Amino acid sequence: MKRPYYLLLILMSLLSCNTDFKKNNDNNAGSDKIENNQFTDPIVQKIYTAQDQRNTTELLGYLSNSYPEYRQMAAMAFASVQDSLAVMPLVRLLTDENEEVRIATAYSLGQIGHLSAETSLIDAYQNENSQKVKKSILEALGRCGSEKGLQFLSNFTFSQGELTLLEGQAWGLSRYGMRGITSRQATQKVISLVHPDIPERVRFISTNYLIRARNINLSPYSTDLQKAFSKEGFIYTRMNLALSFRKTSTTGALKFLKQVMLIDYDYRIKVNALLALSVFSYDNVSDVMFKELQNENSNIALTASLFFLKKGIAEDAQKYYEVAKKITNWEVRTNMFATSLKYIDQKEEISNAIISGYKIAENQYEKASLLHSLAGDPRNYKFVESQVFSKNDYIIKTEGMRALVEMRRSSLFEQINRTGIANNEGDLREEFGLIFKKAINSNDAGLITETTPILIDSSEHFREIYDNTYFMTQAKNNCSLPRDIEAFNALEEAIAAINGEKDGEKNHEANNNPINWKAVSKISPTTKVTIQTSKGNIVVQLNVNESPGAVSNFLRLIKNDFYLNNFVHRVVPNFVMQSGCPRGDGVGGPDFSIRSEFSQMYYEEGSLGMASAGKDTEASQWFITLSPTSHLDGRYTIFGLVVEGMDVAHKIEKGDAILGFTVH
Repeated sequence: MKRPYYLLLILMSLLSCNTDFKKNNDNNAGSDKIENNQFTDPIVQKIYTAQDQRNTTELLGYLSNSYPEYRQMAAMAFASVQDSLAVMPLVRLLTDENEEVRIATAYSLGQIGHLSAETSLIDAYQNENSQKVKKSILEALGRCGSEKGLQFLSNFTFSQGELTLLEGQAWGLSRYGMRGITSRQATQKVISLVHPDIPERVRFISTNYLIRARNINLSPYSTDLQKAFSKEGFIYTRMNLALSFRKTSTTGALKFLKQVMLIDYDYRIKVNALLALSVFSYDNVSDVMFKELQNENSNIALTASLFFLKKGIAEDAQKYYEVAKKITNWEVRTNMFATSLKYIDQKEEISNAIISGYKIAENQYEKASLLHSLAGDPRNYKFVESQVFSKNDYIIKTEGMRALVEMRRSSLFEQINRTGIANNEGDLREEFGLIFKKAINSNDAGLITETTPILIDSSEHFREIYDNTYFMTQAKNNCSLPRDIEAFNALEEAIAAINGEKDGEKNHEANNNPINWKAVSKISPTTKVTIQTSKGNIVVQLNVNESPGAVSNFLRLIKNDFYLNNFVHRVVPNFVMQSGCPRGDGVGGPDFSIRSEFSQMYYEEGSLGMASAGKDTEASQWFITLSPTSHLDGRYTIFGLVVEGMDVAHKIEKGDAILGFTVH
């Protein structure tokens, strides 16, 4: 839509007034307080509001705007809206005269993920002169294409001078791998792209295919991977290469990984090496795992303990118990207690030791973890049940219910139940059915979220236990949306499963917190927040121009003291540390939600992201990535980046306190 000349003059006048306004407010608001904040432009606000409201019709109108910056922004908006109705209108922008518009268009077509864009993307690539646009097209193909597009990507052989195209090819192949679409040709191409002669950035991007592709066997390339690892100097590429060995099964790979554990590498490499070792047989790797349980780095020790919890054996059950008593880290120690109880035949002594430890533990996360560890013996259910329904601590209640569900799924459950029935002690299946019904009737989001997955499992036969699902419907109606969206969706799925119905598409309106543009327009793009933790300070710079909704929401919650008395409730080595839950168990949030905001940013080490229960359900929970996490790109909002204190983030453990925030 063309603008008359006089309107252009008016717009220029308005922009001039805005400039004067900023200058006149320098003394009051601080120098450059809102300089470079794109949302001082009212048209930009309108486009972004349409994005936030998922208003496809209004956004389509801006795709033909005479101003390229508005066309670009409208095109980029569909990366978050993800409406397939926009595919054909966007395809027409692949020939836009403006390079940035074409880049944004390709990105959004990839984000929408509709196969109908594939042919148009391939055609656009072949007619495109800009390497930047071509890169965006190649990555977009990886997000939405079929095997046809994968073959197209795999056929290219770019020179090292074509770095931008190499990156696009590497990203495209990696995106395909993340979607589970692979081929022998694609895998061979990726192996060639991790060669030491290939540029560093391309090597790193390519390794995302190796670690994320779900159905590839890398055993034939074990020697190539070993050589690549040995010559690699970039920490993130080396981390990914170490992890890629979990898709091998050769004795050479096993020997190589054991050697990695003997060298003084960065702890992150050792964590990934342990994860790769965990796919080998217990007899071949248990010696390494036992040794690393005592590692002074909690991430390494925790990773080793999780191996035993998953792949332990009865023959070593007593050894797990003896080792556990010598470990100082509470999370590692508890995992080993849980492992011992899970695999040992005579369980009473260890159960009593765990219960005694539970009663004297002061750390609520340790206490909850100990309660959860009792899942190894279903006969502990009475004690666990008593704690779940008598305590007001959400952390303990949620972990306890998780234990009860695991008990019901345990291979020991039926054996214990048959013995009880033979001794006229009643049917445990009915008793657990009543426990789970009580959990649903509690209207506690954590208990509901933990309980419903087992109710959905047809092999557990809850259709035979419950006469009807009215109590679930009541609980669903009592959910407070959007805060309890996880519990609400879980209940809908459980009701459908038990009634033998098809679960409907989850499309519940959750957003009730529109963006406050007055507040956003006053946020400087240089705004930083210092997060004070019990381990030290972490400083993040916020991305208001890319994620205004998340940034303004985060600052508002800080200002309103929402995060007082928060803890880090989740830590996954080499992945994330997460906080922002008022309950402390990862289920809580405020009585509103905000929309997802996706842009062409990648999750790096130290990216600040919004946790969610699915698209457009973000609220208060945030996380910091502990390494690059490409599988989160375009799925979780990025609204900041750590600029100081990443060393502190790497030391954070589950249960560490968030002491406060300083905005500057």
